[in-house]
Amino acid sequence: MKKTTIKLVSLVLAVLFAVGLAACTKAPIRDGVVTLPPEGQECEVKGSIKFSYSPGASSEDSRNAANAFIESFNRKYPDVSVSRDFSASDASTRISSGDIGDVFYFAEVSAYNYAVTQNALMPLEYYMQVLEIDRGDVFSGIFDAGLINNHLYYVARDFNQILFIYNASQVNSKALTNQIVPEWTWAQFLDLCAQLTDDDYYGASLNLPYAPVFIPFLEAYSGRGRWFDLRDKKVDLTSGDTLKALNEAIDACKKGHLNLGLSSGDLFNNKEAVFNYLVYPTINSTAQTYDSKAVEWDLINLPLFPTPSFGAGSSGVGVFNRTSNPDAAAAFALHFYTQDGQRAFNGQTGGSVPLLASLKDDDFWKHPNDEWSGKNWDACVYKAEDYATVGQFACILPPEISSLFDSSALLQILNRALSGQQSLEDGMAALETKVNGKWTSISG
Repeated sequence: MKKTTIKLVSLVLAVLFAVGLAACTKAPIRDGVVTLPPEGQECEVKGSIKFSYSPGASSEDSRNAANAFIESFNRKYPDVSVSRDFSASDASTRISSGDIGDVFYFAEVSAYNYAVTQNALMPLEYYMQVLEIDRGDVFSGIFDAGLINNHLYYVARDFNQILFIYNASQVNSKALTNQIVPEWTWAQFLDLCAQLTDDDYYGASLNLPYAPVFIPFLEAYSGRGRWFDLRDKKVDLTSGDTLKALNEAIDACKKGHLNLGLSSGDLFNNKEAVFNYLVYPTINSTAQTYDSKAVEWDLINLPLFPTPSFGAGSSGVGVFNRTSNPDAAAAFALHFYTQDGQRAFNGQTGGSVPLLASLKDDDFWKHPNDEWSGKNWDACVYKAEDYATVGQFACILPPEISSLFDSSALLQILNRALSGQQSLEDGMAALETKVNGKWTSISG
């Protein structure tokens, strides 16, 4: 019995020693500043890096987009060997173990977690300057999602702002086609929804509790970003006209013109929406459904509020701050912010919409060689350099605060307003009190 115990203790000690040795040999954290070359000396973009791209495990299209991007990077930096890691794996677990790629994939809503909570990302703004990446060419609604505490931790791979796909056949049948133009206003849109509503159709479907939809409504009449104050650490969800557009939407829902994804009874049962909100990656499946029914369809940007904005989202990459090759890893990640990188990745079926203003009018991403070439693909990037806004609370507010704006909380407030159980003003005032109380508690 004693020998067995000794052997067990020895085994445990050996395991602990091995774990400790692995921890001791883990690469040091790179902060993105000390790794910069001396002034006047170029980065040494060479050697080898690993790219952990979990979407690559999901489909051939995803792998094709990633491979095209890697090939584009290697044409610019032939001295770098890129190892492809397309396994479906949890980034958080691999960060803890230290075996995540030098560059790895995640959605923008995880940027704060990986950059601050897990301290796993290297800031890249210094490399933006050294590699001469044009920040002004990147749509700000996407670029700004990667900024945390004034450092760039996240680089988007594509651009997706909310837009509409619509039943052009139904619009034509009511001779209303001339009312659908990129410059249409919110008021004109509501009027059109009323005209399109009949026994078989209602105007539009728009999931209001979804953050990229909800945030532009908060700013519609009050102005961009005025509902939160990062310096004084508080939100203002009730002042002035902050709730005007939300109330107008709820009123249109009560009339059966606008389905907001709320508990609306039988208002919209057995009816179809003429306008359906979506983002670029889901256009294919929806359009194929229209095609199968021989229904004409097209795309149009969302209507313009007095303060126009379209909620934008993306997924992308960051650089692991324990990389042993920071120069090459940074260059690889920031290649997504170059024309060559965007053409390569978003020119494939596994890509999406380019995030550079200089490419918005190009045809390579607009299905140029198929039967959909004549559709209004410009709706995907309409005024994106001016109107695209960060579409996730998690990219605007600290995680303890952004979590209070989850879709279930917003859904409850909106449902109560729709049913008359509680005014929207009272519901949002209660949320404001809760948020500000929490912010004070974590700041004190």
